[in-house]
Amino acid sequence: MLLDSTIKSLVDTLPLGVLLVDGELRICGWNQWMVQKTGIPAQQAQGKTLQELFPDFCSERLLSAIELCIKHKSPQLISQTLNRYVIPIPVAFESHDLTLMQQKVNVAPLTGNNGEALAVVSINDVTESVAKSHALAQMAKKMKSQSNHDQLTGVYNRHFLWSWLPPQIKQCVRHGEALSCLMLDIDHFKRINDTYGHDIGDAVLCGFARIVGAQLRGSDILVRYGGEEFVALLTHADATVALEIAHRIQQEVRQAVIAPLDAGEVRCSIGVASWTPEIPCSSEELLKRADRHLYQAKQGGRDQVVGSHG
Repeated sequence: MLLDSTIKSLVDTLPLGVLLVDGELRICGWNQWMVQKTGIPAQQAQGKTLQELFPDFCSERLLSAIELCIKHKSPQLISQTLNRYVIPIPVAFESHDLTLMQQKVNVAPLTGNNGEALAVVSINDVTESVAKSHALAQMAKKMKSQSNHDQLTGVYNRHFLWSWLPPQIKQCVRHGEALSCLMLDIDHFKRINDTYGHDIGDAVLCGFARIVGAQLRGSDILVRYGGEEFVALLTHADATVALEIAHRIQQEVRQAVIAPLDAGEVRCSIGVASWTPEIPCSSEELLKRADRHLYQAKQGGRDQVVGSHG
């Protein structure tokens, strides 16, 4: 089927791709947009299948939609969200990292001049829209991550702690599981800051967070609670397990070379408290118990672990 010159001129001005496909899935119409976007002249496309024109063509969804459209004379819509693209058309924009045009495709029935059943495939380029949506999603993900993480050390922050801990306590109540809290404080951190400067102090905080994090299990979380104070929340851990982890952390910190400081120059005090079905408490009380034990460790000479169930 050949389009008359008036209709062809009109179709060539459309800001979208238009191709006609016959019952044998061969191209019998190819507008100027398709020429510009694919680099394939209309004369070359004429009579070819999409597989012949595009070696990387693999959209069974489009072929199925064309066949259904021609057989049942029913329009078909191919969503970009589900299919991304149906014809592999390269794109190159500095504003995004997509390499193939993202497409929204409609397939509509058409009867040719000789009564033959055809399908009109129209292709909308939605690449920029998809790229912007991806960018916004990434930005939202980054903002959410930043809102939950301490910018200096990369561990969780206090905001995340209070969104995570209360539901976790409820789960402990429901399943009868233990949960422990370590309250950690770098000993004489002010002295480190005053002696070496705030840049070294920041490096010590980051190094300390890495050492503590390395001793925790995958299900545990580490929080920078404020200043040089950190909180580790240990799931499925009673006081015995928590004290064992706390002592291991203390030993690793003592032996570590953190920033320019020699091994032994950085030490920490740790208060330990545990939630158990036998001795339940609120989120706030759990933190207060750990803080009280931390205070006792400090008062007892620092570089200590103090803890119990209560």
